[in-house]
Parts: sequence; structure tokens; C-alpha cells
Amino acid sequence: MKPIYESIVPDANASFKVESYGAESSCETAGWHIHPEYEIVYVKNGSGVLKIGNKTHFYKDGVLVFLGGNIPHSDLGNNEKNNSLEVVVQFSKEFVTEKLNNFPELTGITTLIELSRHVLIFDNKVKTYLSQRFEGFSGLDNQGKLINLLSILNHLSANKNSCTLLSKGISNSFREKETYRLKKIFEHLNNNYSEPITIPDIAMKVGLTPNSFSRFFTKMTNRRFIDFVNEFKVAKAVEAMNQGGMTIKEVMHLSGFSSPSYFAKQFIKYQNTTPSAYLKKIKLLG
Repeated sequence: MKPIYESIVPDANASFKVESYGAESSCETAGWHIHPEYEIVYVKNGSGVLKIGNKTHFYKDGVLVFLGGNIPHSDLGNNEKNNSLEVVVQFSKEFVTEKLNNFPELTGITTLIELSRHVLIFDNKVKTYLSQRFEGFSGLDNQGKLINLLSILNHLSANKNSCTLLSKGISNSFREKETYRLKKIFEHLNNNYSEPITIPDIAMKVGLTPNSFSRFFTKMTNRRFIDFVNEFKVAKAVEAMNQGGMTIKEVMHLSGFSSPSYFAKQFIKYQNTTPSAYLKKIKLLG
């Protein structure tokens, strides 16, 4: 079975993504999926099974696992206990090459990240030691989250109490063409989100008919293209609001919306609040 391609978009003004899931919630992409980003998963407690690549690993009393990009896997957490908690940290290759690699002091961390292609499973002692740091992400701002992540990576890089799940990295050459198309789609959206984006135009850019494009995007991401575009544009609107100095109308046009009512509808859908309420909140916090 081919894995679903998961699109990972960090929050506004953030270079990586952190999500937490409890007993009553779970990751939207809980099935067999794949993404190019690195992923660290902390599961507080309970027993479960890791299905990663062609390997299966059973755990009890939680788990701490670090897997490289482009490795197919299913959801790694569980909701066995009422106080179950799963914290997922995801960051891109660019986060490593454009940021971490600029600091020679972080050689140990970049070496750790390179080893993650084999999937690293850390022992319970390491998981317990880092539990407060993973569980503390939710109370931090973006700067605090970055410092916290570097602290976690630093500890993991200095710790040898881990085992590797995969003896070799997984080759995903069978998805190379598909992954390239998705990359071109995301690049086009990122560079042109302020302008109208139509399926016929973007389909032509990746060599597909509109119908084939729609089927391809849904198959790879398990989402409709229009939904993905709207969520991306709302994220850009939030980013612009956080920077300050812009009216709602200016933010609306900057993020590629032309209708105030449609902009408000999509903003509420993905932010659970109105644009005016969010802007008011930002001004109060500032």
C-alpha cells in the first residue's frame, strides 16, 4: 500500500512544527503516510506498536523515537490511558542545511540528525529525563520552543542509549516523480499565494490535466487542493497580522483573498476565530 503524502506547514513565524495529542485527540494523518521532514515523537506512556518502513517495534510505558525524512510510517502514539500524551516535532531538511549547519558548535546535533535515517529509538531513561521538556512545549512561545528543541537535540546527540530500527535507509525512488511534482506545487503556492491560483494553471505547470491533477493531489495528500490552498493562505494572513502594521483589508489581499466574507469564513474555519478578533488579540498582547 502506498503511503499518503503528508504536507507539513509550520505555524506562522516558526521554522518547525510542534503538535501535542491527548487521549481524546489524534494526528489527522494517522494512517500509513510519508513526508520529507524529520520527526521526533515522544509518547508519554501506554503500550503500542511502531510501524516504520518494513519494521514493526512494540513498546510499553511510552517511547521516544527519531526518524528521518521520507520514511513511511503510521501514527506512533496511543490512547491507552486517560493521561496519554504524544508530542510530535517536525522540521525540514532546510532547517538543518540553512540554519543548524551554520554553527560548527552543533556538529554533534547534525550527526544525530544524519543517523535518524536509520530511525533511532531511545531507552526509557532518556525519555523520562526529557519528559518535562517535551511536555513543556505547549507553554512556550516560538523563541522558547526553538531553544527547547535545541536543548533536546543536544541531549540526544550526547546520549548513546538508543537502538536503530533500520539497518539501511529506505529508498523511495518509486515516489521520486510524485514527490518532485508535489515540491513544484508547494513552491508555486509559496511564491504566488497573493495571486489567484487555479487548478488548470498549476496542473499545466506539473504536466497534468486538471482532472488528473486533482486526483493526484488528493491521492498524495488525502486533501482537496482548494482546502490546502485556503489553509495555507490563512496561515500567511496570520503571519502578516503577527508582524503588525496592517489592516484586515490589507492582510486579506496580501494573503490572496478577494472576498471579505469568504476570507472571514476560511479564517474562522482554520483559526476558530474571526480576523478582527484575532487582530484585536494581537494588539492587546503587543
